[in-house]
Amino acid sequence: MTEKPKKKAILSKSTFIKGMQCPKALYLHKNRYFLRDPLSAEQLARFSRGTDVGIYAQNLFPGGVDASPKTHFQMAQSVVKTAALIQQPEVNVIYEAAFEHEEVIVALDILYRENNQWKGVEVKSSRSISETYRWDAALQYYVITGSGLELEDFSVAYINEDYKRQGGVDAHKLFHMESLLILVKERREEVAQKVQELKDVTRLKNSPPVPIGVQCNHPYPCDFRGHCWKKVPADSVFLLEGISEEQKFEWYHAGIASVDDLPAGIANDKNWSVQIQSIKEKKVIVDKPALTAFLQTCETARVFQPFLFAPVVPFLDNTSPYQALPFGNGKTHAGNSAPEIKMENYAAFSLEAAVENMLETTSSSDCLWVFGVAKIKELLANCKILYPLLENDLELLSGKLKELLTPLERGMVVYPGMKVPLSPEKILKHFGAESAGFPDKCMIPEQADALFQKLISNPDWENNAGIADQLEVYMQSKTDNLFRLLQLWTNLMM
Repeated sequence: MTEKPKKKAILSKSTFIKGMQCPKALYLHKNRYFLRDPLSAEQLARFSRGTDVGIYAQNLFPGGVDASPKTHFQMAQSVVKTAALIQQPEVNVIYEAAFEHEEVIVALDILYRENNQWKGVEVKSSRSISETYRWDAALQYYVITGSGLELEDFSVAYINEDYKRQGGVDAHKLFHMESLLILVKERREEVAQKVQELKDVTRLKNSPPVPIGVQCNHPYPCDFRGHCWKKVPADSVFLLEGISEEQKFEWYHAGIASVDDLPAGIANDKNWSVQIQSIKEKKVIVDKPALTAFLQTCETARVFQPFLFAPVVPFLDNTSPYQALPFGNGKTHAGNSAPEIKMENYAAFSLEAAVENMLETTSSSDCLWVFGVAKIKELLANCKILYPLLENDLELLSGKLKELLTPLERGMVVYPGMKVPLSPEKILKHFGAESAGFPDKCMIPEQADALFQKLISNPDWENNAGIADQLEVYMQSKTDNLFRLLQLWTNLMM
């Protein structure tokens, strides 16, 4: 078995995947880290959003010993600890088992012994196994077996989206377990070759000459985009909405970088001509008759904003993983832009009460402006299944909703570089309109989701009052900005 690594590891799971996506990104990460783009609020929320998925997965193989280090910088110690635990006959399950081979270090979520044979399980909070996860598994198998431990099997545990909670969480129903043993064995030599190539990349004197391409966004957005895209013109073809990325990169590498370079057949096409004009002239283009007709379909100044959270591990009976649930709502009254909000009682959360409050909030309105109508209608459809006695009221509410994003989606309002979907805040910012501010740790829906989950998971936590205050400020600002967006569309009619 592996002893303490004699050299500092060059690659990990995350850097291997980064290098698979783009060798230049790996080089910059290792040698020019200061060129990295600042993390967006969305990325920070993704990194900080904790779930109980790993803990629940441990219930598949209970009674294990945790080999994880105190910090990520002490992984070498975890490798030594793992090796020692494997030699102990009374230890049959190890969590966060660490291994090193050929200057690559990995940590496996669950290592367990069955019939005196070791097997590995990697846990994912996703609802399927992506190609990225397959390479992740192949790397782990390569490192673990290369370090001297034979594996009888290697599986990925991922979320069963069809699971419905009944009573306590049943880990064996919450997760799908899929063996990837055949695949990881088949890819072992390819992984070994790729590991050597990526290690060589990190030792280069200069970054490899990789042109920009679809790999800049897939499978993950690259955090060196700002550096690599410096030569892309301000009026680039990448600002066009509704054209595939592949087509845009094909144009770009053929010398068609600016919208001015587009062939006449594209530039004059009615599907793109308005966008191109907007980009060239750096101005907003409004189809006033169409916008006026649309806004007249709901002649009210009321907006409605349900606030949702979607736990990976369902905590209510008859709900499924990632099912959106309301934790509060906000609204404005006609003629009064001041938002009214209501957050549900996190210490004794009742989904039925939350649904009834939502219906009560909207009962006096014939038409309501919302942002993200598809997600709200999905919520209402799920609530009809859970509460059939409320079906008629929920159906009535669904019919009242009008989408505030429609003017952009249907080309009534076009501005340079618009990307759909957007947020009310991004739209307001583009137009120079003032928007209500948010708390630093609660700026986007993902952060609000995570904070409310903290509240209901730890109802007696001493910091809950502060978290609840942040959420209420977020809810007020979000509802207020929705009203400001409605005002913006109304002003553009003039």
